[in-house]
Amino acid sequence: MITIQVFLGCNRARREPILSTTIPEIDKKREPKILTAFFGLDNALNQRSRLLYKDAPDQDGMPLVFSHELDPSTLESSDFQVTTQSGQVFQVEYATLLPANEEFELRTVLLIGEYGNHPDNPPVSVTIIGDLMSRTGFNFKGQTIKVIPLEEGPILSYAEYFTFDQDYPYIEEGRGCDCPLEETQLVVKAVWSGGVRATNGDELGLNELNDFEVTLVQEADTLIVTPFLFADLEDNDNNIDLCLIESGTPLKLKVNKNVTIDPRGDKNPKTQIEIKSRW
Repeated sequence: MITIQVFLGCNRARREPILSTTIPEIDKKREPKILTAFFGLDNALNQRSRLLYKDAPDQDGMPLVFSHELDPSTLESSDFQVTTQSGQVFQVEYATLLPANEEFELRTVLLIGEYGNHPDNPPVSVTIIGDLMSRTGFNFKGQTIKVIPLEEGPILSYAEYFTFDQDYPYIEEGRGCDCPLEETQLVVKAVWSGGVRATNGDELGLNELNDFEVTLVQEADTLIVTPFLFADLEDNDNNIDLCLIESGTPLKLKVNKNVTIDPRGDKNPKTQIEIKSRW
């Protein structure tokens, strides 16, 4: 119980995007693409969003999740174009990697500005029109993705697993801190289409653990396991770490419906995704 209290009490902030010194193998071996674009908030970013962008309050918020970590030096608001249901085209006012700014998290871009209105003329697609690069040198220019509508709840966009080794940039305390070092055998990082919390508005905790199911292979056996703890909390982003006490190879993550909410209060549908190996 003491360990859980410590990890739920993280409170150190980090503001600048941090690019890890190591490029994960998965970034070198598969096709880079946009995974999701989510119309998360319509004219409803709150006053706290000033920490991201001074003119953000009362504007739209649209997170995009990418298959690969991005090169922060190539991110510009002019890289994106949003098209609405009526065919109206909006340029993006501001694009940021915040708040998902930790090492191995730089795959989510938050677009802030005006991109149409629900329900009369919502955004329906996002196109990359500038040279937005992955850290491995892939150019996302020319890619287009459909936008998940405002009223739909958050879904899983990406998941990967990893273990702690001597080179891992372990964060023992502070916002976004890691799973307990001694107890954790595997970590599954779940990346959502937008920021999520428990349905009561609090951070995910003990009540939600059993709603996250990981299919895990141990030699000839296939198991269904649940995390013993959540980590990477209290940083208001879309990354949640699942701390596993079991060892093996995670294959799939499934989350029951009505377990999380997005910033608008919409509940997630039942959602599942393949788990990649970071290394």
